[in-house]
Amino acid sequence: MAEGVLFSIAEGIVRNLTSEAVAKLGVPWGVKDELGKLKNVVSTLKAVLLDAEELQAGSHEVKDWLENVYDAIYDADDLLDDFSTESLRQEIMARGKQAKKVRVLFSKSNQLFYALKMGRKIKEIREKLASYEANRRFSLEVRHGETPLRNRERDNTHSFVRAEEVIGREDDKKAVIERLMESNVEENVSILPIVGIGGLGKTTLAQLIFNDEKIGQHFQLKMWVCVSDIFHVKSIVEKILESATNTKQQTLEMNTLINYLGKEIDGKKYLLVLDDVWNEDHEKWLGLKKLLMGGERGSRILVTTRSEKVARITHTVKPYFLRGLDEHASWSLFKQMAFEKGQKPENSSIVAIGREILEKCSGVPLAIRTIGRLLYSKTTESEWLSFKNNKLSKLPQTETDILPTLKLSYDQLPSHLKHCFAYCSLFPKDYEIDKSTLINLWIAQGFIKLLDQNQCLEDVGHEYFMDLLWRSFFQEAKMDEFGNVTRCKIHYLMHDLAISVAGSQITTLDYKEKNIDEKTRHVSIAYDIDFSVVIPTSLCKASRIRTLLCLNDNYPMETFDCDKIFSSFKFLRMLDLRGRGYDSVPSSICKLKHLRCLDLSSNKKLKKLPDSITTLQNLQILRLSHCKSLEELPRAIKKLGNLRHLEIDECNALTYMPCGLGQLTNLQTLSKFVVYPGSLSRHSGELTELNKLNNLRGKLEIGDLRHGKDVASEHQAANLKEKKHLHALDLCWSTQGDVNDSDVVDDELSLEGFQPHPNMKELWLRGYLGSRLPSWLFSLTNLVRFQLWRCKKCQYLPPLSRLPSLKYLALCDMEAMQYISDNNELSSSLSVPVAFFPSLKEIHLYACPNLEGWWRKSDSFVAVTSDGDNSIEIIAETSLTEHRLLPSFPCLSELKITGCPKLTSMPMFPHLDGQLVLLNASLKLVQQTMMMNVTTPKCPISTAVASSTLASSSSTHLSKLKRIALYFIMELESLQEEWLENLISLESLVIWDCHRLKSLSQGMQHLTALQDLVLHDCRELDLANDEDGMQWQGLKSLLSLEFTDLPKLVSLPLGLQHCTTLQNLAISNCESLKAIPEWIHNCTSLQVFKIWKCSSLSSLPEGMRSLMSLRRLEIQTCPILLQRCEREIGEDWPKIAHIPELYGDLALPQQGENSNTHASLSSSVAEVVAEPVEAQKKHKIQTLFKNLC
Repeated sequence: MAEGVLFSIAEGIVRNLTSEAVAKLGVPWGVKDELGKLKNVVSTLKAVLLDAEELQAGSHEVKDWLENVYDAIYDADDLLDDFSTESLRQEIMARGKQAKKVRVLFSKSNQLFYALKMGRKIKEIREKLASYEANRRFSLEVRHGETPLRNRERDNTHSFVRAEEVIGREDDKKAVIERLMESNVEENVSILPIVGIGGLGKTTLAQLIFNDEKIGQHFQLKMWVCVSDIFHVKSIVEKILESATNTKQQTLEMNTLINYLGKEIDGKKYLLVLDDVWNEDHEKWLGLKKLLMGGERGSRILVTTRSEKVARITHTVKPYFLRGLDEHASWSLFKQMAFEKGQKPENSSIVAIGREILEKCSGVPLAIRTIGRLLYSKTTESEWLSFKNNKLSKLPQTETDILPTLKLSYDQLPSHLKHCFAYCSLFPKDYEIDKSTLINLWIAQGFIKLLDQNQCLEDVGHEYFMDLLWRSFFQEAKMDEFGNVTRCKIHYLMHDLAISVAGSQITTLDYKEKNIDEKTRHVSIAYDIDFSVVIPTSLCKASRIRTLLCLNDNYPMETFDCDKIFSSFKFLRMLDLRGRGYDSVPSSICKLKHLRCLDLSSNKKLKKLPDSITTLQNLQILRLSHCKSLEELPRAIKKLGNLRHLEIDECNALTYMPCGLGQLTNLQTLSKFVVYPGSLSRHSGELTELNKLNNLRGKLEIGDLRHGKDVASEHQAANLKEKKHLHALDLCWSTQGDVNDSDVVDDELSLEGFQPHPNMKELWLRGYLGSRLPSWLFSLTNLVRFQLWRCKKCQYLPPLSRLPSLKYLALCDMEAMQYISDNNELSSSLSVPVAFFPSLKEIHLYACPNLEGWWRKSDSFVAVTSDGDNSIEIIAETSLTEHRLLPSFPCLSELKITGCPKLTSMPMFPHLDGQLVLLNASLKLVQQTMMMNVTTPKCPISTAVASSTLASSSSTHLSKLKRIALYFIMELESLQEEWLENLISLESLVIWDCHRLKSLSQGMQHLTALQDLVLHDCRELDLANDEDGMQWQGLKSLLSLEFTDLPKLVSLPLGLQHCTTLQNLAISNCESLKAIPEWIHNCTSLQVFKIWKCSSLSSLPEGMRSLMSLRRLEIQTCPILLQRCEREIGEDWPKIAHIPELYGDLALPQQGENSNTHASLSSSVAEVVAEPVEAQKKHKIQTLFKNLC
């Protein structure tokens, strides 16, 4: 069992036995004396448990004694929980004025019966514990508390692994990269294993390689999959697809997954990292390997493993054996971990002792890090010497076993953290653990210890989590945009340690036949185990489990299976029934009176919860997220006085909140509050229910808000201003009914009543009918994200540039908006040295049909450049009286404008480095966006204004931009050279449905970093006007080119032959294309060539024979060409016979089912479904926007 667990539980028992609630019931029930005796016995045992837990590893006698005490302590804890639950029930019934029921329940006869029953149980457990103490034949040291460790100042740089923190692996990295990029390899897809013991840093090395710039340039596609110890081909394929597409895969049949896999990797030079492979079954490996062989020549699979046998069965090139760090690198890492600021101390004796300690680590980075951190707080020579002699001497001398090394770090944890860490063994290796979920599980099990009543369980749990993260028990921490850690993983070796220290107390059921020990208290069920099957078999003995965590929501369960759980495992404190497919929950759930956490999320058919659920007075966490059919919450929910988290996001069928919800003042999470749309009933609660819920944190959505004059006071009564822990607020007004002019004023008044606390970081306003935003908006100085959706009467916004922390702004479906801000913002920015949107990184504008500009044009200064009839506004909206330059966004990274056809100008964004998307936008906007750097009027600028990032002429405008996409720019006729000359970092260019585009320009030669080019449905585009080929000669990095629906494409552009890096070429629906030129043989890197629906194409050139890198040719719906390419007998067959993979109409019959998986010609844009002409454009825009967002 995990050390420290019994001590923590015993400590909790003593604490509860001294509580006021237990004392109140102890007297009337006549068990006060027995409770006092139990407290004394448990206190006596507690005093020696710490020493016993430390000695058990070296003494069977102590270990056996602890096993007996273990059962009795848990029984005492469960009994005391029964006692506390009865106390809660009495208190709730009395508070609910159910006096008669209380009198009946606690009548003299009932009290006597209960007292006898409880007294007998307490006495039995007390005598059992006393006998264990009395019969103990060995001495134990009495400790009344844990010896606190000296705290040290924490260096944030030690919290997360960064490339610059990795020491001593430069040579390894270089060697592996050279092998990965080696061209003299026989196989198209070669496999290189990295082999080494646990903790050496194989994963870290693979991550360094994976993120190396050379690797990024060399491989077209990179994917990372952690395989871990369960080698399930289907699961691995799902993970590969998820990594390749950045989209979590739905539950699909294996054949479908194989087809999707081929679509993503076939014909591409890819790098796939298979991390932490344990499988030694050759046949299983071959089953996966054959699915990965479709990559282009030069593709690589990098395998990390601890097993040389795994390396032997997987490798196609010589494995790379990773060794321990050399002496110099080991000492450098040790100094960084063990000494302040990485500087060795002046005391030479400590340095000498440190070098002796370091020898025991055998160059294993993880061991060096953990021991170094242990030594960091030790400053004297005696402390270092004691560590070397008394702690380190217990370590084995073999290099292959470092768990005892890691165990040293575990031994240093206080008991409550030992308990928390051991509990994490419930999760499988490489599982991404959600921080808030883990903390709630700790709370449910009673692991969180409060030092005083003013502390919050969640805050203390956060401290526990961060402490374990800092001590390297957790790794790969992920943070949200606010800098908060949200997820983490456990290092494989640390996971082994967690399993080791947990013993039989915590178990993962990872195969059906596994029997769970009756002493087990916490169980998780692995991904591929049918939840319902193991309940009557593997779990039949473990009737006293406290945790049942299911990690697989793919197996539906019947209601009777649910009833079995309620009847069999009455001591559950955490029950996970998510995604089981329930449409109801049995009322027998009331049997689980110890339950703290119930997860019913993603039961999409569930309509209602049983009323009996409100008898679970201990319930703290109720998860109902994504129960899309849930119509109502329990009407007596106010009885759940201990409820802390009610998660009901995406429960879209809810129509009201129950009365009494506001009495749940312990609530920390209430993800959604639905306002009843009709006249209030006795069951539906008003917004006043929120008034006293001031402990709420996270996000709160208030939905179905009513329009009207009578709601302003109710909104104010929600008292949002006092909810300082809320960081996100989503206010959504009802869209039902007609809109009256009075609703505008009423909504403005009501929104004023919703003033949140200044700590707010995210704000959504949806369906708001006011024309003005609230006056309190500028009090939100911490606001990071602001979104307005369907605010139909809002014509402009207040000066949002005053929000110093704003990073994300989205305006969607704003029908009345003509300009984004009034001129007051412009005037103030020109006269006062205040930065213009100093933090803004993303702007999304969608479906604002009347939006014309950022500021009103009536008072604007317009600088015009003449270009025939195409005069364009370069600097619009500068005050005539001020005659200043337009402010610019100093750090904008991403701009998406969709469906804003009247928008003609924007403030400048000289540092845009992410992506620029313009969909259904005006030509003037495109021109102004692309030409900001070329025609800026020369105007005097005051020093103050200049210092506040006002725009100036810049030769670097858009020079860092990575991606541009232009969709449905109907007036666009050409890409002017001056637009393109600064786009030296552009990697992706998509031009889609620009029907008037006639030509590209010589400016294309400036796109030296361009890797992907898509030209789609540009009906007037003629690529033959580039006679000298200059447009294409600068495209030295082009990897992928797609021509689709180009009716004037008669032949491929001449300059394309200079694009020798081209790997993928797709031509589709180009009916005028008559021939592929002979110079195609110059495209020596070409790997995938797709030709679809080119009916005029009559033959292939002789140059096809020279394309030795061409691995895949796909020809579909090209009748003349197909006839010439017929296998064995076609005139052009010899030209393509050498190509390994032929798809489309060229495919063999057995390939037919796979050919359709490659129908998509573009991976960078959404697939557009063919529809009638009149609906096609609208559908395309909607589809594209959905995918772009």
